[in-house]
This record gives sequence, C-alpha cells and structure tokens, in this order.
Amino acid sequence: MKTTTNTNVTIAICWLLAICPLVISCNGERITDAELVKNSRIETRSTDKGKSIFFINPETGERTPKMEIDWTQNSPNDSLSVFCSKDKRGYYRSWDGKIIVPAKYHRAWVFSEGRGAVELDGKIGFLNYNGDLAIDFLFYYYGNPLSDFVFHNGVCVVANKEGKCGVIDTLGNWLVKPEYDYVSAFKDYAVVTSEGMRKQVTYDGNVLNSFVLDDIKELTYRREDFDKNNEDVLVTHYTGLYAYRVGGRWGLLDSQLNRLTEPLYASISAIGDNIFRAQLLDEFSEVILNARGEVMK
Repeated sequence: MKTTTNTNVTIAICWLLAICPLVISCNGERITDAELVKNSRIETRSTDKGKSIFFINPETGERTPKMEIDWTQNSPNDSLSVFCSKDKRGYYRSWDGKIIVPAKYHRAWVFSEGRGAVELDGKIGFLNYNGDLAIDFLFYYYGNPLSDFVFHNGVCVVANKEGKCGVIDTLGNWLVKPEYDYVSAFKDYAVVTSEGMRKQVTYDGNVLNSFVLDDIKELTYRREDFDKNNEDVLVTHYTGLYAYRVGGRWGLLDSQLNRLTEPLYASISAIGDNIFRAQLLDEFSEVILNARGEVMK
C-alpha cells in the first residue's frame, strides 16, 4: 500500500511538471519560460538547484550551454534578448535560446532596428544581430538620456566626450552634430536644447523653428472688487503678459510674444498689473519683475 502511494505521488509530480511552465526568480521577480523564449517548441530547464538554466528542443534533443541569469529584458519586435549574469550583460536569441553575445559588457540595451547598444569602459558602441560591432565605441555614457541608447525611426541620441548630445543614424553617421545639452529625437526632426533655449531642426541641418516652448500661460491675478450691488467679490485681472517655459525654466513675454527675459526662473506669477513674482532656481529665493521684465531694486 505504501509503494502504491509513493508511485501515485511521483506520477502526480511528473504530471504537474509537464503541464506547468518553469518559473525562475530574477532579481526578486518570477519569470516563466514563456518570457525567456518566444518559441513554443523550446523549453527552459533549471539546474544547480535553480541557479542556472539552459534551453532545450525536446524534438531534437539540442540544448544550449548552462547560463546563470540574474534578469532578462527583450523587445517584442526583436529576436535578441539582453541577459545579465554576474553583473555582466550579453545577448541570447529569443527563438532558440542560443547565446549570441557572451555576458561581457558592463551595460547593454534592448535590440532595436538591428542594433543593440553596449557599454565598455565608459564608451557606447552598437552591435548587429551577429554580435559583431556595427558602430564603434565612439560615444560616451553620459548626456541624455542615459537609459535610452535605442534606435527609433532610424535615429538615436548619443553624446561625445564633452557630454554634448547629437543624433546618429544606424551607420553611426551624425545627423545632428553633438552641440547640445539635451536632444529629443523624432522621426523627421529633433528638438535640441542649448543654454536653456530650444529649437526644432531637421536631419539635413535646417532650422524649422528657432524658438520652441514647453509651455505658455497668460499671467493673471485675482483681487477683491465691488460688484454692481457694492458687494465684495474676487475679480480676475489680466496683465497682458505671458510666462513661457523652456527646459523647466520660466521667462516673461510681452503681449506681442516678444521675450522680455530669458528663461531664468523656477516660476513666475502676477501680483499686480505691472508687478510679477519670479522664483529663482533654488525654489526659495524670489525677485520682483516689472512689466518690462526688469528686476526691481
């Protein structure tokens, strides 16, 4: 009777293993084999008490070498996935689990449009699908944005040694030279920021708009007044001036939208027809501006 019970338990365990996907823990997150490989014919197996995994094709018996994976990240539109092993990054092919690039880079980003960015000794280069270097290590791991060395619409933002940002194509050619503090790249143009001012440029060097804003608002204030019944009411007063924001900083515009000040302030608000409160970038100190944008003394 005891033997029968043990046999039934063994059969039940095997049955559960057959229908339940393998689950491993990566940085505290549970990841199933379906998230590791995109081919339903490929299975994920664990060894060394769950510390290592390998991929196997049950139909052919072909298997990959063991890998220690701390975490993985893949793009739904690309065939290579980043994996981390012992604080180093590499790539494996999501369709069969084959390691294309061993874990040897300090940082790596998801593949996009045939390119995967990797960081080595503080410099950024780009690999192709074979794991070969497609764009040399000519760029530096700073500038903006640090976490997005990924191609979109054939362009990518990178930085030079001085930390100035520009835009390259998938061959590594500069489309926008590295002259800017911040760059946002889009399909047909980029918005570039230098010394707090922004402009819109095309990838062939033309300036579409020399003065690009993040936000603009009419400056008003509220003051108690008397209505027709001689009762106190709060009335909104319009100053005719505007505050504009560029790169998180505010400046002052006149009624014709001419700049009265550069974007120097954390905020600007009206307290009268010709008096404006401007908060400095320390977000504590303030100055008072007149209607010409001059600091009142």
